[in-house]
Amino acid sequence: MTRMINNNTEEQITLLIQHIFGRHQSSSHTVLTNPDASRMHATILWDGEDWLLQDSSSNGTYVNGNPVLRGCMQKLNKGDQIHFASLAGDTWEMLGVEAPKSLLVPVSAGLQTIELDGIAILPDEENAEVTLYQSPNGHWVCESQSGISVLKTGDLVGYQDQTWRFIEARASEETTYLVSNDLPTSPQVGIFFNVSQNEEHVSFKFKMGDHVYDLGKRNHHYLMLLLARKRLEDRENGISEAEQGWVDKDHLCKMLGLSENHINIFIYRFRKQVISLLPRSLNFPQAIERRTCEIRFAYADIEISGGAVLDLASNH
Repeated sequence: MTRMINNNTEEQITLLIQHIFGRHQSSSHTVLTNPDASRMHATILWDGEDWLLQDSSSNGTYVNGNPVLRGCMQKLNKGDQIHFASLAGDTWEMLGVEAPKSLLVPVSAGLQTIELDGIAILPDEENAEVTLYQSPNGHWVCESQSGISVLKTGDLVGYQDQTWRFIEARASEETTYLVSNDLPTSPQVGIFFNVSQNEEHVSFKFKMGDHVYDLGKRNHHYLMLLLARKRLEDRENGISEAEQGWVDKDHLCKMLGLSENHINIFIYRFRKQVISLLPRSLNFPQAIERRTCEIRFAYADIEISGGAVLDLASNH
């Protein structure tokens, strides 16, 4: 996340992938108060490697006191001092030149900008109403009670009276389609459970390619175990793959003695644990699939050692 500071007012801003400065309220991401500034004065943008400034004004833009040629791109560096329209006006300083990250920008009053990195939950970790995470293709996915969708810049995300606007940290395609590659059930992921006889301890490992990742023992692994057992049970009973493993959420809540919110928290903690374990270059495909009133474990390649067998067949 790259930020700039107005050294005169101490205002700080987070740069969007294409950030417009100008006097025009509706078309500028940062509004300039200098009366000599143009309505759309200049743009700072990320080209995939560097932050670049392009001047489109009448009175010019200055970097470290030197005028930027109108229409030309100038690379920006950490510490650069930028003046819009006049060297006597406010001084904006580049606090860094890191690559941009996708953001949730507040729409509702009183909220903070949220930098998206790996996984996020709204409104907080104790109330898991909305979960956001990246698909293997790098798209941001929003999961809530209303369903699962791939986000594109401008989409609204939130819960009750807390609303943010999603801004993607890369040039958006004209249309983003929700395809199988975005929300996969990957045959290349192998799942391994080891369960104590009293069901108190559940170890979880998974294999991707030639690597095995050990998630150890966690409370939320028991939820994954129950869903995995249901999928195996349905397969043994000859149920089609498309219908294998679906469990009614109310039935699951009663069985575990947990609220739906608590189950969502367990799913979030599982995803967060996996993301923290994997190299940054890898994305773990979605572990949980949802449809109206039902969820299921997303993988079919499952091995379970030990434990007892519980009946998840009844959804009543």
